[in-house]
Amino acid sequence: MKVSLTNPAELRSNNPPPLEGFGRRLLAEGDSWFTLGGLNLLQNSNLLYELQVTTTTIVVNCAYPGDTLVQMVAGINDADFDRMLRKPNFASYWEAIVVSAGGNDLIAAAQLPLVDQAGKPTPTEHRLLLTPAEAAKLNPKAKGATRYVSEPGWQQLEQFLLANFRVLVARRDEGPSRGRPLLLHTYSVPTVWPVGTVGSKKGWLYPAFEAAGIPAAERQGVAEELFGRLRRLLLSLDAGSGHANALPAVRVFDSATAVVLQPPDTSKTGSSGDWVNEIHPNRSGYAKLGVAMGAWMEGVLAAAT
Repeated sequence: MKVSLTNPAELRSNNPPPLEGFGRRLLAEGDSWFTLGGLNLLQNSNLLYELQVTTTTIVVNCAYPGDTLVQMVAGINDADFDRMLRKPNFASYWEAIVVSAGGNDLIAAAQLPLVDQAGKPTPTEHRLLLTPAEAAKLNPKAKGATRYVSEPGWQQLEQFLLANFRVLVARRDEGPSRGRPLLLHTYSVPTVWPVGTVGSKKGWLYPAFEAAGIPAAERQGVAEELFGRLRRLLLSLDAGSGHANALPAVRVFDSATAVVLQPPDTSKTGSSGDWVNEIHPNRSGYAKLGVAMGAWMEGVLAAAT
């Protein structure tokens, strides 16, 4: 069966869903993988919609399109998540907290302009991408796609994400759900492809790579390099990883390798393969991910009881 979804607004309505009637209650926050990533409603879905479970489960979803990890931690877009997680006399006990985070932060970092509004170059430690000229100067020994990645910029993003995940775990442990599983996921590697949605009609990575002058033949390799680094970082947070970054009761579903998504036909200008646009799966893609992540989640929660 699929999980049931609700949101803070519905909980405040005159007819809130009966949370106590479900076997499990989860609190969710996240980026566009937990909301809707495109305008094609027939093809649209998200990962939460498609989670398949064996125990009746309701998810209170606080996710907002475009959310980054710092916005989730700071409560910039929606303070409901923080209140329901840890505020005295308001927070509830949740069997797990489910978070989709890191992907939008990576995309935002890749989109940082090469020059600021005054025409001054953006320092390489403040961005992820290098132009071919910068790559030749700064990464002369690097091979392939890695030479277009700003190592100082990546290190800054990595440390930023680590710091915010640590804050998120600390805040979990300030409320009734102390020590309960905090579930994360890695991201399937997108195909660099000029298909997006309103506000990003040519996608997100495609225009960023184009602006940096990265050769077309190298762009997919750069995407794979960046999302591979993000995957390794997220996996290092898992409590069982044995890594110095591991955080208590954090578990990470490796969707990047657990599920093979059909890549898009890049000659198409709309939903293709398992993708509705450049960085968001479509309904068939999320359905594949939801079956696998749901089964994984059931195992994690069974072990945590």
